[in-house]
Amino acid sequence: MAATSALDPLVFGSDPTPGIVSVHADLSGRALIWRRDGSQVRLERARFRPWLYARDLADIEHLGKRLTDDDQAAFSAREVPGPEGSLRYLLSAQDGRALRQAVLNGAQRRLGRRVTSLHDLSGYYTVGATEQYLMASGRTSFKGLTFDDVHRLQFDLETTSLTPETGRIFMVAVRDNRGFEQVLEAARPEDEPGLIQTLMAVITTRDPDVIENHNLMRFDLPYLLGRAAVHGLTLNFSRPGGPAGLWQVQDGRSSPHWACVGREIVDTLDAVRRLDLPSMGLKAVAQHLGIAPPDRVYLEGAQIAQTYEADPDLVRRYALQDVEEVDALARRVLAPSFALAQMAPRPYHRLPYAGTATGMLEPMLVRAYLQAGHALPGSPERTSTPHQGGSVQLFAEGVLTNVVKADVASMYPSIIRQDRIGSAADPLGVFLHLMDHLTALRLHHKGAAKRGDPGEHDAIQSAMKLVVNSGYGYLGAGRLALFGDQAAADQITARGRQLLAEVVQALRKRGVTLIEADTDGVFFATPGPWTESQARHLIAEVDTLLPEGISLEFDGRAQAMLSHEIKNYVLLRHNGRLELRGASFESSRTEAYGRAFLWAALRCLLSGDVPGVRQAYLEALHALEARTCTNADVASRVRLTKTPEQYVSTRVTRKEAAYEAMVGRSWQAGERVTLYHRQGRGLSPLDDPDARDYDVRHYAGALVSAYATRLRKGLSPEDFRQVFDHAAQPGLFDRPFEDMQPRWAQLSPPERVE
Repeated sequence: MAATSALDPLVFGSDPTPGIVSVHADLSGRALIWRRDGSQVRLERARFRPWLYARDLADIEHLGKRLTDDDQAAFSAREVPGPEGSLRYLLSAQDGRALRQAVLNGAQRRLGRRVTSLHDLSGYYTVGATEQYLMASGRTSFKGLTFDDVHRLQFDLETTSLTPETGRIFMVAVRDNRGFEQVLEAARPEDEPGLIQTLMAVITTRDPDVIENHNLMRFDLPYLLGRAAVHGLTLNFSRPGGPAGLWQVQDGRSSPHWACVGREIVDTLDAVRRLDLPSMGLKAVAQHLGIAPPDRVYLEGAQIAQTYEADPDLVRRYALQDVEEVDALARRVLAPSFALAQMAPRPYHRLPYAGTATGMLEPMLVRAYLQAGHALPGSPERTSTPHQGGSVQLFAEGVLTNVVKADVASMYPSIIRQDRIGSAADPLGVFLHLMDHLTALRLHHKGAAKRGDPGEHDAIQSAMKLVVNSGYGYLGAGRLALFGDQAAADQITARGRQLLAEVVQALRKRGVTLIEADTDGVFFATPGPWTESQARHLIAEVDTLLPEGISLEFDGRAQAMLSHEIKNYVLLRHNGRLELRGASFESSRTEAYGRAFLWAALRCLLSGDVPGVRQAYLEALHALEARTCTNADVASRVRLTKTPEQYVSTRVTRKEAAYEAMVGRSWQAGERVTLYHRQGRGLSPLDDPDARDYDVRHYAGALVSAYATRLRKGLSPEDFRQVFDHAAQPGLFDRPFEDMQPRWAQLSPPERVE
């Protein structure tokens, strides 16, 4: 990162103060700022005027002479430049709670009904107190700090059950990035209160800036709070100097989010959700990203407490490796959010799950307008014309070999910058300024990362890419975006469709087989087994036909591709790696036995080994019939969106299998439960993962109907029927599997748009 004095104020905020690790502000106008200077953290106290934007003064006229244009008065209202219909009045007060209440009181008189929140009124813009302070001050977090300059602590619970009502905590593993490591234990139930108090003491003594874990928000913190309440303890992770405790953030999330004062609590699961991985559990993610230690201990959740009784040292190793993996995962997935915290006027703990458009880009736009003393746009006008998205075309399906991907590099950001397409609601031109400067900075850090220069260049360029790529989506977000402009978004996608059509036409003229074109990229198959150099040469030739500022780039190649449907495909790379894309091949509900079969069968299919596909099917079928698989292997995770009370109210008219399986048990809306089809009982909760009482007939049928069918387009109908016939011996008129070959079919679909 550049020196703080050289940072662009619209990108990074106007205040270059370094070392801020946490900010807490409230509507009384008090702000607490914790700043790190080497090994020391100092608390600064500041005052600010809480503010909000309004379209008019109708709701605060009742303040009379108490309302002035003096920024030192109890209430002030200042008209700022802006077009008719915009939010042209900047209201501020010594006490933001009094200001909000004054607006609500006035609105109730005007509307003749009860009004409890500013969100129930049109013609206002407001944000939380901490965001207000950051926007008004121009400050952001972590300037001048690297990811490891910040003191980060990880902790993870081991419990006897999944709910605090039915179990307890018997172990907590704790570590930090300063070399500390400890396992806290409560071997007996009566030891649990002491364990919880010791954990709080460790956090107080170690004094981290950031607390991390995987699934921290949905499991560890609610569990800790639940067990603390049982023992009459108050959980407190806050730093001294501000309000103590731990509380739930009310920000519209369906799942809970917890915060404290003086430290940032972040969940790596929030960041992992952006990676679109087949599984988001810590162990699976660590294996996928290659960060699992080579001697990793793996224990099934239901076995951990039992194993502790017989081999406590093994469970201690397992628990410590959990927090070691969280540390490694945080370095990988939270580093972009850390970089974004240096730009966006939002607390760090909100950035891993914030939307990149309204959650990051919009606060930067609002900050610029607030500091410029300019009006904010009013609500975007409603339009009945649907937004036209990017081009989506499928030209061929089945198995094709010698596959290449060509990509229009950062198509929409390039179009925005090249054609100067901004928002009509942005008279100050901040949107295009951000697109230009973030792109330039991203290219600088991307180049530094490629050269291997010291510093966190890859994380910084990834963060900037997130914001830049959100530009088009933000313009097209309609009434959800304060500076949205559907006409501008339509102009961008129209230009994108035109460019993609030019690329497709140029490739077609050069004799390749088109497979799929999606928004900004094209998959095609070459006439023969081309080298990478040949593929790059072809793409470079087509690139010369595109306008200046728009670049077509080589984006990889593969031995073979199964084109299933648009945005759903499988690639077999030249290094032997399989890549599955789309819900047809990967979803959170995929059972382990089905996933194992799919990977084995797809690898064989894309290698031209149809007998191998047959063998993979027979082996999977045999594993089911011989009950080599466990209940855990066939179970799937299901998210329950209704509360028990909501389901009971609709059960008479509509029974749903997942909820029927849970009848007689408690659950919460949003909870994920693990279910399987039990022999003679139907869909049931997974109570014993190692048992083998699943319904073989159900899963044998699902092996074909839910999994093998995803290979259907790679084989002829006759071959597909024969390969996935459960009969072990071939029929009299069946042809040898060795004679079968994967196939593909040319399509001529009309253009589709997203």
